[in-house]
Amino acid sequence: MDEGAQALSTVLTGEEHESLERDKTRKKSRDESEDSTSDTEKTRQMSTESNDFTNNSQQNISDSRRSLKSSKEDSNSITFRMEYFMHTYQIFDSKKLRKKARKMAIQIMRQNGYAVMVVKPGRFAMKHASSAPYHLFFTRVKNSRKTYNQQFSITFSEILDRSLGEIVNSLHLTFTVDVGWLYLQYLLAGQRTDMTILYKHRICLCREELSKNITMIKVDGQQKFSSHHTNIIILQYRNGIRVIVSTAALYSDDWKNRTQGLWISPHLPSLPESANPDDGESPTGFKKDLERYLSKYEQPALTQWIRAVQMADFSGVNVFLVASVPGIHIADEADFWGYRKLAHVLSLYATLPPDAQWPIVAQSSGVGCFGLFESWLKDIISCMSKETSKDSENHPHFQFIYPSIENYKQSFDSQRLITPLTYSAETHSKQQWLESYLYQWKAKRTGRDRAMPNIKSYTRISPDSKKIPWFLLTSANLSKAAWGSSKQQYSIGNYEAGVVFIPKFITGTTTFPIESEEDTDVPVFPIPYDLPLSQYESGDSPFVDEFQFSWFR
Repeated sequence: MDEGAQALSTVLTGEEHESLERDKTRKKSRDESEDSTSDTEKTRQMSTESNDFTNNSQQNISDSRRSLKSSKEDSNSITFRMEYFMHTYQIFDSKKLRKKARKMAIQIMRQNGYAVMVVKPGRFAMKHASSAPYHLFFTRVKNSRKTYNQQFSITFSEILDRSLGEIVNSLHLTFTVDVGWLYLQYLLAGQRTDMTILYKHRICLCREELSKNITMIKVDGQQKFSSHHTNIIILQYRNGIRVIVSTAALYSDDWKNRTQGLWISPHLPSLPESANPDDGESPTGFKKDLERYLSKYEQPALTQWIRAVQMADFSGVNVFLVASVPGIHIADEADFWGYRKLAHVLSLYATLPPDAQWPIVAQSSGVGCFGLFESWLKDIISCMSKETSKDSENHPHFQFIYPSIENYKQSFDSQRLITPLTYSAETHSKQQWLESYLYQWKAKRTGRDRAMPNIKSYTRISPDSKKIPWFLLTSANLSKAAWGSSKQQYSIGNYEAGVVFIPKFITGTTTFPIESEEDTDVPVFPIPYDLPLSQYESGDSPFVDEFQFSWFR
């Protein structure tokens, strides 16, 4: 029996080791993370702008509830199995070994209270190919069977499916990570677990020492309320890489009963050793933008990943990268980041009929502090209408999809008193004018009506709700920290990342259809919410953080 099979066998039985392990003192950390709840509450009080604490708070509640379901002995047993396996170097080079790993991962996930979201392995390459030309996916919702067999519906382990290639290394840039949960996803897929993780918050079931093939780097903000809010994955194969830009963080709740979005690149093959780093660029400049973004971290651990990007052929990528990095950005540098970057792309490549009254539709799970309407939100509206003719007098209507309290009450998350939503009641009291722009979260068409949106998206929609001129999927909530502010100098608080879909580069048209049309062969672009939009009624109020905590008490 080889080393990997021996390790699996030991973990699956492991009673001798478990009896020894029960004699050791284990820290009670099921409801802990590196950032304590008290720290999170301080952040909540200190800033109505901050959008990086709610996931941490919700996980504390969620983990506390789960911990009541397991005895201390069972918890120690599960902890041991996880720790033991994470210290065992694995290469899953046989179907039999992968089947054992998958069985063990499912067993540990069930014992640990994680949602078990699995599909038959080996099929995702076909699903990914059929998603062309957009390659846009939404997370499968555990409590909504309607989402199970949708062409654009995905579970996390499918991203790692071996039909896409054998993974030799992974990079994860994320807001929140539960390393144990992430490790189990790799076991489900039978893939190697060599990985580098840059994160803002960490959820721990135990204070384990990670195996040497996992590198963890905590990213602290450059400014007082900065957040590492990006969710990017780069998978390295034996012959190339793949890039995933997502709205979901790396822990169970974000992949269970929420609406999340992902763009998954095609396989990006390795260039010849003799190639120059500028070779293999995409028509959209995605390669250079990603390299520039990774370089902004100034992390030695990312040197090999920057090199991997340089030596990959991105010519098959048809979307633009729109990212944010903390700091003050001046001169030409400003057009690389935040809403200035989006405005730059739209002004060059997007098309809209002159004086077209196509509203801007923004949708996010967090809301920042805007102040007077004209002081900041007007800047966002301006940048998102840059595709309009410069001679136009068009001032597009603004529509903002954000869940109401009633939306939340009906959601799957409300049953567990958790939420991905973040908006302070104090902030809303200072900008109640926003209510006239608010629209409900509705997604019955795709079975995600009760799956609270952690997805963030921005677009413009034709008056007949049949076409869009562009679409942005991003981690960026509607806030100054995420998008930037030009009050004095153009400054950004957060790390964010998203992708812009422009018809010219994807379908060769000026718009994407968002419902079937007989006179075109262009595939329908999948919009995550229902149309037409449903405006807030007189009795509706936006979800605010204080509602969750008062309801919980």
